Amino acid sequence: MSETAQNASLPPELPPVEAPTAGFIIQLFVIPALIVGVVVVVWLLFGKLAGGERDARSYVEKLKGDSADWRAAYELANLIQNDSNLAQDGELLGELTALLDQELRTEANPKFDQFLALTLGGFKTLDAKPVGGKPVDTLATLASALDAKHASPIRIAAAASLAKHGARLDGKLESEVAVKALAESCQASEPEVRQISAYALGFLGGEAASATLRGRLNDEDRYVRYNAAIALGRQGDPMAVSVFREILSPQAMAQVIKFETKTETDNKIEEIELEGLESLQTSIRVGHATLAKLLRPEIEALSKGGQSGVRTRANELLQQLPASE
Repeated sequence: MSETAQNASLPPELPPVEAPTAGFIIQLFVIPALIVGVVVVVWLLFGKLAGGERDARSYVEKLKGDSADWRAAYELANLIQNDSNLAQDGELLGELTALLDQELRTEANPKFDQFLALTLGGFKTLDAKPVGGKPVDTLATLASALDAKHASPIRIAAAASLAKHGARLDGKLESEVAVKALAESCQASEPEVRQISAYALGFLGGEAASATLRGRLNDEDRYVRYNAAIALGRQGDPMAVSVFREILSPQAMAQVIKFETKTETDNKIEEIELEGLESLQTSIRVGHATLAKLLRPEIEALSKGGQSGVRTRANELLQQLPASE
């Protein structure tokens, strides 16, 4: 989330340095630049033409064939992500959901299944059309991909897609099957699965999701704890106050967040603090300011001594925070 450069030794004697002539500069830079410019234009033109021919449907046919691989699923995910019409295509969503459901029964190509699960998160709709007369359910299929029998990358991809749909619907996505699957994967032995599952649960509504998140506030993995606390923070749940006091303390975070360089460490701490403050802003917006009020001293300290982006967000939060009673 570095490569070492090799130093080439200089020859013992170098020829005298002379100022380059104008003709030499033109030959060296201008003419090659023109040639490169023409090549780039031609490349872009043919690339666009080729891309137009290879539309989403051709990708689907390839994914269904024997030569399907994860690269095709990855390319299709990018295509959907950058095309609003495709992202609203219920027929395409139905075909890909049915394909993932079929693939999960064998898991012959886990990496392919992983990227196919990620592809389902790129849609801006959950209205999947029936395939071959049979109804399909995208949320149920993603929930089944969270089953412990599947490889961790598949489970992580499925949770990430559920998180994207939940966030797109502003936390109003209530799906019993998805909440149950995410709650179970919050118990996984792999911390990475627990981390993304807790994160996704934060965007799903209902008391069952909140109860699971409260249970993760004491998880042995700090990122699971942070994700659970920030998710509960959007609801203003005071149960998250202890974890939030760690999140909003740069000194406490510096003791537990360690990367190779100070810059990386500082950036990660800032990222977590900003997410925490943003979740508290959300809680105030929806009328649940109890947790933010309890954390007023920490927010005030960040407004004066945090990193620049954190200071700005903390000051915004203080302006939105109701006065203490």
